[in-house]
Amino acid sequence: MDEINLQLKGVKGWLLLMCISLTILDPSSIFLNLIIITNLTKPFFNKHPELLKMVLINGICSIGLAVFSVYAGLSLWKILPNAVTTAKKYLLAISLYSIFSIFIPTLVGLQAETIKGISGNNVLNSLLTVLYASAWYLYLKKSRRVMATYGSNL
Repeated sequence: MDEINLQLKGVKGWLLLMCISLTILDPSSIFLNLIIITNLTKPFFNKHPELLKMVLINGICSIGLAVFSVYAGLSLWKILPNAVTTAKKYLLAISLYSIFSIFIPTLVGLQAETIKGISGNNVLNSLLTVLYASAWYLYLKKSRRVMATYGSNL
């Protein structure tokens, strides 16, 4: 049993992919998404100031999530105490935000016809994000490599 744990111990395989995803891929996609959304909606800010509010709320939350993602990924990569707990909290945070983001257009006062144009895409993105986070959460919970690497620091 100890030999198996020694072979599994370390940031390799799926755990390495998760660390790369949290520290590089997720933050990069968040910032790319922010740039694209801002550039696409910028021409409409004067006519629809509520759109600016929506982009600002999304931007602030997204930047916070990107920083949290890097922190969680580096914690896992460096095998810090409570790294797995931190990563699980990040995954919960992105799931909750993705659900909350469905309601942002309504909360900022966008008109119904504008909301209809973006809501279907937003629901699909939110569902995909929750599935992504759930898959990684289950990996952290069930993985023998995670157990061997972090042991009692779960």
